[in-house]
This record gives sequence, C-alpha cells and structure tokens, in this order.
Amino acid sequence: MLRRFRAAIAAGLILLAPAAPAADIAGQKMTLPARERTVDVTYFRARSDAPRPSVLLLHGANGFDSQIANYNRYAAALADAGFDAYLVFYYSPGDWQRLTRGDDVFARRFLAWTGLVSDLAADIRKRPDTSGKIGLVGFSNGGTLSGGTAALDPAISAAVIYYGAVPFPLETPVTRLPPLLILHGDADAIIPIEQGRRLAELARSLGGKPELVVYPGERHGFGSRLDSDNGADALSRTIAFLKRELN
Repeated sequence: MLRRFRAAIAAGLILLAPAAPAADIAGQKMTLPARERTVDVTYFRARSDAPRPSVLLLHGANGFDSQIANYNRYAAALADAGFDAYLVFYYSPGDWQRLTRGDDVFARRFLAWTGLVSDLAADIRKRPDTSGKIGLVGFSNGGTLSGGTAALDPAISAAVIYYGAVPFPLETPVTRLPPLLILHGDADAIIPIEQGRRLAELARSLGGKPELVVYPGERHGFGSRLDSDNGADALSRTIAFLKRELN
C-alpha cells in the first residue's frame, strides 16, 4: 500500500488549464542561499513598503515548466494581497534527472528538501523589509513537503496544503504542526481525499484546529486554475487564511 501511494505521489502532476490574470505584479528571477546549494526562485514583491509577511510556493512532481504561467498568476495574486511570494524550484539538477528516469526521488530526498525550504525561510526572515512571518503554500508533492517542513521548523507560521498527504517520509513522528488550511477534491484519484482527512486528523490530535475544505467532484490539480469556481474559491480562502495567520 505504501509503495503504491509513493508511486502515486511521484506521479502526481498538477494538471492546470490557463488561468485569468490575477494581478499585474511581475516576478523577478533570483537565487537564495541554502546549505545544500543556491536555489532558483521567482520573487513577486508586494506593493507595500512596510515590513511584509512572506509566502513560499512549492510545486508538484513535474516542477514548474509545464504550468509556469498559472503559478506566476497565483504568486502575483498573493503579492497583490500584501504577501511577498516566492516560487521555489526545490529540485536539484540531479533530482530532475532521477525523476525523469522514474526513480523514487520524493521519498529519498524529502528530508533534504525540508531542510532546503527551512534555509530559504531563514534567509528571508533576515531581510529588512520582512515582518518575519513565513507561510508555505504547496501543491500535490509540494503540499506534502509543506506539511513536513512545517512539522520540523517551528518558525513556519502557517501552511496551505493543496491535495497533499501526511508527510510520511519523515523519519520521526510528527509532534507539532502550525495552523493548516487543507484543500482537497473528493474525486482526486492521484492523492485521495483520505490523505487530506488523515492530515487534518493528525493536526487535531496535536491540539490544532486545521481547516479542511473538500470540493465535491473535484479532481487533482484544481488549485491554480484561477478561472474555475473551485480554483478561485481556494485562492480566496488561502488569502484570508494567510492574512489571519501571518499578519
């Protein structure tokens, strides 16, 4: 069962259709430091000159290339709402090569990726224009990675999990989680809704009050389809949640 689930995670592509523009904030290509290596990100700066919270967006199994326009629109919408948004390409060149060969990259590299995301968050918190509050928004594989990073890094203030799962590759039991918003379709055949419900149950068992929003009839990958009813609703809920938890 676990092997089948890992295979589903590794195959979990975010299937995105073109989305309507959400904002006119343009992204800036840059690199940020982490202990393992420097990391490519696209930075969408919020309009305010006051200190601002930051949000790191974590992609699904197939990276950014096939749906970069949709991710850009999503990140621009977050920036328009007052968050500095960073699209993080957490794969290394070696990760990408192994992934294309069909290797179980996700389970093998999960802990390294959590450390990388935490390093990026630590660097961002040092910036003079940040408020110090960091949130994560992850899609599919990136949703599971968001939960795992948030479980290990107490400096993560909130996490939004689009059709992710309990962070099963962690080597130690999860003992804490920040506030979570979990968004999942009940017709998801790649990461079934049961995984979203299990994550919510785990958070409740640790004393949290996670928000689980189930979209009837929705399949995998609706999160960045901002021109769809469910995609737009999920973004609206994400912005409201992040404003409450990060401001």
